Amino acid sequence: MKHYKRKVLVLMSIIVIVILAIYFSENNLKISYKYFNPFIENEQVSVEKQYVIPGGQTIGVELKTKGILVVGLADVVNDNKITTSPAKEAGMHIGDKIMSVDNKPFSTTQDFVSYINKEGIREYNIEVERNGNRIQLLITPIKRYSTNDIIFGFWARDNIAGIGTITYIDPETYEFSAVAHGITDSDTGELIDIDSGSISKANITNIKSGKKGEPGEIIGFILKDNNKLGTVRQNTPFGITGVINEKSLSYFSNNLVEIGRRDTIQVGPAKILSCLDDEIKEYNIEIVKTYYQSRPTDKSFVIKIVDEELLSLTNGIIQGMSGCPIIQNDKLVGAVTHVFMNDPTKGYGIYIEWLLDESHQKKSNL
Repeated sequence: MKHYKRKVLVLMSIIVIVILAIYFSENNLKISYKYFNPFIENEQVSVEKQYVIPGGQTIGVELKTKGILVVGLADVVNDNKITTSPAKEAGMHIGDKIMSVDNKPFSTTQDFVSYINKEGIREYNIEVERNGNRIQLLITPIKRYSTNDIIFGFWARDNIAGIGTITYIDPETYEFSAVAHGITDSDTGELIDIDSGSISKANITNIKSGKKGEPGEIIGFILKDNNKLGTVRQNTPFGITGVINEKSLSYFSNNLVEIGRRDTIQVGPAKILSCLDDEIKEYNIEIVKTYYQSRPTDKSFVIKIVDEELLSLTNGIIQGMSGCPIIQNDKLVGAVTHVFMNDPTKGYGIYIEWLLDESHQKKSNL
């Protein structure tokens, strides 16, 4: 009799687990459930499924730098026909962020230039941030010989813009991840420390195919007249993160896809989602190599483009495809990050876990 009751209990437990699994699977919900073995006391194995909205949309990214970023130093000829660079002589470095001038904060190059033109030639106390430290520089500009412009001898910028791809959106918080690698300044090569940013719809005007030694590119422009899709909060080593505007959610898919952890990825067929015209399409790829990683990096596994349609359009992975979701066995397992310079059909992907971990870490640090 005891054995009969035990068998009934086991059968009922299995039936309940199967019913719950089918219900939650059909309703695409984020669930956490436990398997219980009635024959072994206190044995419980926790399994959690997580679902996100897959991306693939090509977007325009606009970032406002924190401070005014020094991207170059230049020698100029003064009104005495002497070549010099006041900024270089005062100790300014490429990569410095100008935070204030004469204790007045400036966030745009236009405001900086207006202030200097108003004040004229004199000594200025310029505070810069370098490697997390604040440094005071005393610089006296000169007049350029040919134009009489007031010159410090450095190049600077306060914003950056480009094209990228959405990887995923959290259906509960509307938080997104895009691009899948850090956005760096083209002149300094350093990760840009941003003050704010936004993402918008982009209009693709041309596709420049990649070739050996020369990466291709998605060419287009940001639709500035449209409402912004979302706000960028962080520029991390693994892409940008932020929040989608609630009214812009209709631009994205209503479908959900399960997150695939790195231990589920297999060498073999997979797909990427990309929008190279007016719609998101699935393109066939191969995951050709995976790396065991105990800590995050943006080069987690190697992929190869095998889809004939995509190869005819791009000849492989091109700039602007960074962030394209990688799907294997109906799970989001990663995103495209880099292209191989010697073979544009191949590139790197990043495990989706690293993107999720980065997003959660930034959230907890706020």
